[in-house]
Amino acid sequence: MNDDTRTSLFIARHWARDPVLFGWSALGGDQPWSAQAEVLRALRAEPRVAVRSGHGVGKTWLAARAALWFLYSHPHSIVLTTAPTHRQVRSVLWAEIRRQHRTAKKKLSGTLTDTRLALDDDWFALGLSTDEPERFQGYHSKHLLLIMDEAPGVPVEIFEAARGVLTGEHSRVLLIGNPTTPSGPFYDAFRSPEWRGLHIPCTACPNVVEGRVIHP
Repeated sequence: MNDDTRTSLFIARHWARDPVLFGWSALGGDQPWSAQAEVLRALRAEPRVAVRSGHGVGKTWLAARAALWFLYSHPHSIVLTTAPTHRQVRSVLWAEIRRQHRTAKKKLSGTLTDTRLALDDDWFALGLSTDEPERFQGYHSKHLLLIMDEAPGVPVEIFEAARGVLTGEHSRVLLIGNPTTPSGPFYDAFRSPEWRGLHIPCTACPNVVEGRVIHP
């Protein structure tokens, strides 16, 4: 193991312990406000995190930051992301992932395309649409993060198919979305002891509290 590899692993261990520190030291730019930081730290500590939020509180920004933190903090990890439509995957969540990667404070390694960021053959983030549940099969890693953006609109079949990839000893799931339906897997997550449920109301957003744009 050369000195550069030792240094990279040392930094990754520090980042793995604190996703907020990763955002500050690696990504720079706008930093999370209190509720966003709570979600990131819950994801570090808990295997299953569900977040219901109001509109315009930065949930897509938060999901993108979580994806980049997990990928760069856990060597040979896999991050899978999905949303109800391919347009939402490519033009919403992955647009934000690409923006944060491009504007990062530190130069981040990897090959970035519309919906894939690859650091190695077995170390990558990938955006998947929900029209074919079988796409979620066959991904296995000791460190795997699954992010479901706009989770109330993700079909039940995708939740079922995703169970098969969450077998690693350090698997994580982040569900995030507006609580628009009183049934389904997203709704059930807030009533299950297996999930850490968090709430980000619009009224808590600093932009609302201060009456001006603090976090774009």
